[in-house]
Amino acid sequence: METLINPGGADDRKSIELATSKGTRIRNWQRRERPEEALRDAMKFATEGYLGRKLRSLTARYNCVGMAFANRRTCIEPDEVPMILKDDDYAEVARPADVMEGDLVISEDGDEISHVAVVVSNEPRLVDGDSIIRVISQWGADGEYLHEYRDVPLPLGRPVRF
Repeated sequence: METLINPGGADDRKSIELATSKGTRIRNWQRRERPEEALRDAMKFATEGYLGRKLRSLTARYNCVGMAFANRRTCIEPDEVPMILKDDDYAEVARPADVMEGDLVISEDGDEISHVAVVVSNEPRLVDGDSIIRVISQWGADGEYLHEYRDVPLPLGRPVRF
């Protein structure tokens, strides 16, 4: 087991240079890869019986926030997300029908951000005016999946805004 003295800080050897568009440093850390067998078991658990879930990448190196904001290079704690959204001038999308490819879905567990996903498609349903929004997201250390935005494991929280 390794001990991180300064997890995500500027002097952390497992951190990469990463900043918002305004130059604010984004704390991050790089995680070790999990054993192949553990990753395969996670994929089996995540996809068996769920036809709408598709594996995209089976790695534990980055987390969902690192996937969305750091091109799959590192882990970023969810508590960094409000600062990133503010510094990079993100704006909330009011209606699901207006969500576009590349937009983000923010999930929360209670009042805290717990998960981030990137929208890959939005298909309106004419029958009821709802939309089928598909996203890609990293599920903790269990791999990256393509799925419907509301279809996430309970520990990742519930989608609350775009």
